[in-house]
Amino acid sequence: MDAERRFWNDEMETLPSDRKRALQEARLLARLPNAWAGSSLLRREWKASGVHPADIRSLDDFIRAVPTVHKEMVRQFRDDTGDPYGGMSLLPADVPCDVHTSSGTTGAPTFLPITERDKSIFAESLARHLWAAGLRPGGVASLSLALYLRPAFALADAARRIGARVTFTDWPDLPRVVQTFRYLKPDVHAFLSPPQAIGLRAEIARLGLDPKEILGSTGGFIWAGDALTPKARRLVDEEWDSEAFELSGTGDLCFMMQECDRHDGLHMHDDLWFVEVVEPGTTIPVAEGERGEFLFTSLMDESLAFIRWRSEDIGTATTEPCACGRTSTRLHFLGRVGYRVSIRGQTVFPVEVQRILELWPEVDHGLFQIVRTGPDMEILRLRVGTREGEIADPAGLKPRLEASLEDALGIPARVDWVDAESLLALGPPHKVPRIHEAD
Repeated sequence: MDAERRFWNDEMETLPSDRKRALQEARLLARLPNAWAGSSLLRREWKASGVHPADIRSLDDFIRAVPTVHKEMVRQFRDDTGDPYGGMSLLPADVPCDVHTSSGTTGAPTFLPITERDKSIFAESLARHLWAAGLRPGGVASLSLALYLRPAFALADAARRIGARVTFTDWPDLPRVVQTFRYLKPDVHAFLSPPQAIGLRAEIARLGLDPKEILGSTGGFIWAGDALTPKARRLVDEEWDSEAFELSGTGDLCFMMQECDRHDGLHMHDDLWFVEVVEPGTTIPVAEGERGEFLFTSLMDESLAFIRWRSEDIGTATTEPCACGRTSTRLHFLGRVGYRVSIRGQTVFPVEVQRILELWPEVDHGLFQIVRTGPDMEILRLRVGTREGEIADPAGLKPRLEASLEDALGIPARVDWVDAESLLALGPPHKVPRIHEAD
């Protein structure tokens, strides 16, 4: 294997636009009859819209006619029918598979089967991520993630496919993670989440160690679980003398996109996934570069019917080739549809709040929630996590922090201190749910 080659899969990562579209169309059309036959939820929705796979002869037909599906629809179908997979599974009951779950950040987790064949496809996709972050034959990949995630085992397979050794740790087990860095010196660590990044910084300081000495030999930290803000990138790039690579996707489907070393958007793997950007809550496409909601279609998944799946993520997309040489679609994320709030008619995303909080060392940890009291609010209310003794003068900091938010966002703001551990307990170990629905 040529460790000097730039891409893991040169052909697929540099596909010309005409070949890319032809491949997407061919794979999509081959997939639709099986999805129709296997998914009771999909079949119900298509029939209600008067659509049959025989009607879809092109990508244009698909975009024009096929209805979308979303997570709440799956949950409701599961509750109504007792089908644990919410009508999404394409597998007969006697087909062996693993069953994972989504993270459940925005509601009850959904159950997600995956076959060995699909794990192999995911491993191909994830090998491109690991290669872009610097993993090479003979290296070490440190994997710190929950095994409930659908791509978990495929990620390990991806590292082995490259020819690397794999070591596992749990997200919250910070002493073990530090020991892994100290002695195994992994080349790539996946995934670094916001709570783990905060915890690693504190644990290394507690031990009196030099963060650059402990973490600097790890060339790439793959960041997941929340937006990679400028402060978080500086932590990895400057304090740790490494390089952060933002990764994203959906816990239901896969981690489908990641930054390259140019850090100018997240590269999709267009041969395996088809992405559309639409006006939120609709199927109306937006112009390239405009904000919209991402719809994802898996072109190769034999286990689940992810066809026009509403990701609930808002962002922009470009098909312009990247300076790195890849021709894949690149996405820039702004936040989740459900995490938007309206304050005096102005839309605010949590990442915009986080960028302001990160200017203050006392609250740069990212442990906060926006309090939503209605569809359009008069004031931005925040629950900001703190630990006893962490802030020298919380009463004095509060008005200064509120003034900073008001100046930057142009809206009134109020900060309430809450226990940091109570925020961390609300979600999975790798992220904090960003919205608190007020009673």
